[in-house]
Order: sequence, then C-alpha cells, then structure tokens
Amino acid sequence: MSKVKNNFLKKEDFKKIQKALLSDIFPWYLNNTKTYTGKSKNKYDYQLTHTFFDDNKINSNAFSLLKPVTDILKPKYYVRIKANLVPNTNKVYKFEKHIDQDFKCKAAILYINTNNGLTLFKDRKVQPKENTIVFFDANEEHQATTCTDEKYKILINFNYQ
Repeated sequence: MSKVKNNFLKKEDFKKIQKALLSDIFPWYLNNTKTYTGKSKNKYDYQLTHTFFDDNKINSNAFSLLKPVTDILKPKYYVRIKANLVPNTNKVYKFEKHIDQDFKCKAAILYINTNNGLTLFKDRKVQPKENTIVFFDANEEHQATTCTDEKYKILINFNYQ
C-alpha cells in the first residue's frame, strides 16, 4: 500500500537538491534498460541514472546532498539510493512492472520535477509533483511511465530499512 506526502522537504532544502540534479555538471550515467527484467523491446526503455548508494557503500560525491531526506527517513541502513532521469517521449510509454528489491524493506520515491509521467501501483496512480514523496514496500510491484509534457522526468528512489 503506497502513501503520498506533498511538500516533503523544506522548500530551501528541496530547491538545493533540485538545482544540483538539474545542473549541467551533475553526473548522469546510461542504463540501457529501465528495469532489470530484460523483457522489453521498447526503444524508449532506457534512462540516465546516478547511484548515490549501493552494495553497502556510498557511490557518489553528492551523497551529502541527501541529508535533508535522510534526516527525515532516519533509516537503520540503506539498500540503494538512485536518481533516475527519464527523457520525454511523443506519447506516454509504460515500462515493465517490477519490484525494487526481492526482500522486505522500505522504498520511497522523491519527485524532483512535476510532469505527466506516472508511477503505477496496484491500488493507485501517482503523478510526479516536485517535492512530493511516495512511500511503499520495496517488494511491491509497480511500474513507471515516460512523460510528454516536460523534457524529462527526474526522481530519487530510496530503498532502506
């Protein structure tokens, strides 16, 4: 069951994160698929990512940027923190349904920009709105879509305990 919270961070804290991710010097890396199922034949099934934390270690010099979020989440530990940048498409495409982790832990998606792409859960559709966060179980099936009304859809995905 997902839960949405608008205006998650203080405006100045959110704007600092947003400004960094939207800058022309923030490092984004190509992922040739949006999910790891490997089933998609969709030519739009790719994204740019930035992994802040994975494999039990910090993987980014920008990790400290997330302190306002980590201060609120207060996790025991992180499994993965990853930002996704999905370029826009001429029509909305759905990506493969997936789970973030195959074990029980928490997940949260912080939307960096407002757009018409969706995150689809069994019980609801969440429209990205800047500084909005959605909480869910990391082993809950969900799927994402592209957007058509902005240049890109940007979010940060937190998996934690």
